[in-house]
Amino acid sequence: MRIFAVGFADLSGRAGTSGGVVHLLETCKALRDTGHDVTLFVSSPGKYDGGDLPFQVVYLPYVDVRFFRSVFQPFFLFLWLFWYCLTEGCDVVYENCVAYSFSGGLVAKLFGKRHCMHVHGFYPDEMAMAGHGALRIGIVKFFEWIDYKLSDALFCVTPVVREKVMEVYGVPPEKAFFVYNGVDIERCRPMPKRKAAKELGLPANRRYVGFTGYLFPWSGVDQLIRCAPMVLDSFPRTTFLVVGNGIWGEKELPEMARESGVAGHFVFAGYQPWEKIPYYSALYDVGVTPYPGEKGVGRYRSSMKSLEYSAAGTPVVITRCEGVSDIIEKGECGIVVPPDNDEALAGAIIELLGDVKLRKKLGANGRKLVEREYSWREVAAKMTAIISTIGE
Repeated sequence: MRIFAVGFADLSGRAGTSGGVVHLLETCKALRDTGHDVTLFVSSPGKYDGGDLPFQVVYLPYVDVRFFRSVFQPFFLFLWLFWYCLTEGCDVVYENCVAYSFSGGLVAKLFGKRHCMHVHGFYPDEMAMAGHGALRIGIVKFFEWIDYKLSDALFCVTPVVREKVMEVYGVPPEKAFFVYNGVDIERCRPMPKRKAAKELGLPANRRYVGFTGYLFPWSGVDQLIRCAPMVLDSFPRTTFLVVGNGIWGEKELPEMARESGVAGHFVFAGYQPWEKIPYYSALYDVGVTPYPGEKGVGRYRSSMKSLEYSAAGTPVVITRCEGVSDIIEKGECGIVVPPDNDEALAGAIIELLGDVKLRKKLGANGRKLVEREYSWREVAAKMTAIISTIGE
């Protein structure tokens, strides 16, 4: 198939490499590696500088002015996509990381092409929790409603996301599919702890409990801070390593750590280049995914960080979250605990820190699982199998 992929994503890395950017690039690579012709149309403030990409990239004109950017991104996308469909043609328009736009779906309908898109979460809830106003949330819901109406297939990263878009937007079940996230099993792989520590400039003679991801109220890092004193009572030489950025990254979380008396045991590494993430995943003795329960939006989140821990051979402690913790249970590669339970989270971390054999066993199970079922190639195969049924 010839696939026109679309993303409004910063490929330059100036503002960090988000999970959405990783997902977009890895999916395009996997589609290309499985024999499809991929062209990526991207609105980015700068070009990708991480080496040659194995597919064509068309950079749309970029207006770096707030508010105007949201207007011009879909406008330029419509023009460029329309021209390429007219002059070169495609079989599928695939959207990933696109907001405030229904240009992709509209062009696909005008040319009679199949259209599909990834749905990474339920953004109105996330925006409300992040403090955005009702007007902006309403605008996002309007664009999402049109997008989902125009699309032939929605790839939802968890079952809960799928249920939410069906409930709120009236998407029929035959158009919404649960397609799990993947992991680059070549880039993320086990390595000696000493090698990972040396690469990152960190001491290798400490226990590391790690979190990698967005630092938002729904990430659960506040719970990790609350349970840290219990862990430190058992293992005083433990460092909690938090990698990522977000609205809670610079002030809120460090202040929470100070108030809890554990600031000296926390390292907030901030944004780290995509290329360094495998070293962090391999350095962790325990990788933590502490999503909050029903009171938050953690239940919409994806499995990407847990899969990266597992790919590096690191055991996972995760709160129960449908479509994410299920993977860890199935693969027997970590411990699943109830959400919003500090004692249970601390207890699981303590159990793993105190049992080297168990850590190695769960880590090895995780590596086998991702090699078998959760590579990006597997994701691409599932996507294209769904796309091939459109119109039947």
